[in-house]
Amino acid sequence: MSRPAKIQTVSFIGSGNVSTALALGMLDKGLRVVEVYSPDLTHAGRFAGFTGCNIAEDLSKINKDSDLYILAVPDDKVKEVALMFPEVMGIVAHTSGITPLEALSPARNYGVFYPLQTFTLGQHVNLEEVPFLVEGNTPEVTKTLQELASKLSHSVHNITSGQRKYFHLAAVFVSNFSNHLYSVAWELLEEQDLDFDFLKPLIRQTAAKIDTMPPLDAQTGPARRDDRKALDEHLKMLENHPELKELYKLISGQITKKYHE
Repeated sequence: MSRPAKIQTVSFIGSGNVSTALALGMLDKGLRVVEVYSPDLTHAGRFAGFTGCNIAEDLSKINKDSDLYILAVPDDKVKEVALMFPEVMGIVAHTSGITPLEALSPARNYGVFYPLQTFTLGQHVNLEEVPFLVEGNTPEVTKTLQELASKLSHSVHNITSGQRKYFHLAAVFVSNFSNHLYSVAWELLEEQDLDFDFLKPLIRQTAAKIDTMPPLDAQTGPARRDDRKALDEHLKMLENHPELKELYKLISGQITKKYHE
């Protein structure tokens, strides 16, 4: 068996947000989405409705002729699915940020096809702006995945598993944790019957600074100024939210230490 020199047909294992975004992007570039497998047939049916592909109801019976098999499954399921996956001629690639390349070693040709972005169903993402971090078990597989990613994006990079997991960790801080803090702010204002929309210009401006200056230079706020009066007042306001009070103290303490010690 040899790896396909060019990706033209793709099958998806998993039918969630990442699979849907990638599949629609690939269709737009002229690739053919052949089949999808998901343990949730409702999700698989929705994916098939978007892409016009077939549904495989049993992973062991998935078609063997696709050029690429995308495993877009939860991180802790990648290795398990790889062990269950039938032997195929095409490249088997996962989309996980944290899972090493070797998790797919049962396959002959395998790699990583990781889009460094957050995906939510119904929210459009311009894949051309998304960094794709790719890796293959051979130089030929790496090249094939790079060529495919280059059809979707202007930002394609050959990144090792060790490097990729640090990008994944950093992404959790800038995306997942930031969004959690948005949720905290939403709930605090909702308790006071105040409108979260007032904060949206602030959120946009804070994010926009990243294009013109390093985060270290963009920091503002009471902890940056070491404004003890404001910090203490905020802590008093959080007396009824002990977990948030501790979170506020932790983050404010780190900021103060960075700029004033």
